[in-house]
Amino acid sequence: MRSQILSATANLKLFFREYPIQTNSLIILVATLSILIIDLQLPLGVAAGVPYALVIFASLWVSGIPFTYFLAALGIIFTIIGFYLSPGIAVPINIALFNRGITLLLIICSAIMVIKIKKANIDISTLMTQLLIDPITGYKNRQAFESELDTEILRCKRYHRNLSVAIIDIDLLKLFSDNYDFRNKNDSIKRISQEIKADIRTSDLFYRIDINVFAVLFPETGLTEAKEVCEAIRKKISAKIDKNTENKITISIGIATLSEADKRINLCKRAEDALFISKRNGGNFVSTLPEVANKDKPHVAAILSRSRSN
Repeated sequence: MRSQILSATANLKLFFREYPIQTNSLIILVATLSILIIDLQLPLGVAAGVPYALVIFASLWVSGIPFTYFLAALGIIFTIIGFYLSPGIAVPINIALFNRGITLLLIICSAIMVIKIKKANIDISTLMTQLLIDPITGYKNRQAFESELDTEILRCKRYHRNLSVAIIDIDLLKLFSDNYDFRNKNDSIKRISQEIKADIRTSDLFYRIDINVFAVLFPETGLTEAKEVCEAIRKKISAKIDKNTENKITISIGIATLSEADKRINLCKRAEDALFISKRNGGNFVSTLPEVANKDKPHVAAILSRSRSN
């Protein structure tokens, strides 16, 4: 018996966790019940059921289409209950029936309008999300990178936090692109992006900003720490991606850290200049501006090379 009670309690907790009752929903439900109570106090012929349409429009205040369906059904049921349980009648029965019919029609039309508005909002939100996603890798694109970098710069300056930016370029991309068909090229880019993403923290932000260029934002991370992470990523990519082919794929990385005077364009320019230094060194290299000396350390996963507290 006790185990059954505990099981039922756990199921209830899970239900309320997945379907929380919002304050907005409660207010709308209370308003709906209040309309019913008022309707039951008035004689037939008084258009007391019309406000049900207003609470349906108020459901725009609550996310989710099912809640609007629920309110519409509730309004229809309460309108019919009000017809049978009203204390008297103030007009001929045919007029009372006509009023109730108009009320039901108004509830249905209001629900259709609200549902269409909610679906349009969902479609717009989905479209806006898709505009920020790279279709090949499934990660965010340059537009998202520029927008979120501006936000991170403002946050880090306000709270005096570190922020490092890494620009990652695939070495010898043209060489392996000539030998691969279009699908294999995209598969290679996708696998490289997955390897990089798997080796950074969940708080780090990853983007594909060009055909063969990626970017990573490292919040709460200084230049030395960011370089250690990128060195681990570079070694992992060169050791794992296409290791059995002639054209071994490697990456070059340039890193810069936010200074007080920096704007997005200055910070990105410094990271790109650091990337050019890596390219001039023959590729498969990590550079920083200002320069940070390399440290000889055993290879560990990049995700383990920093504190996980942030």
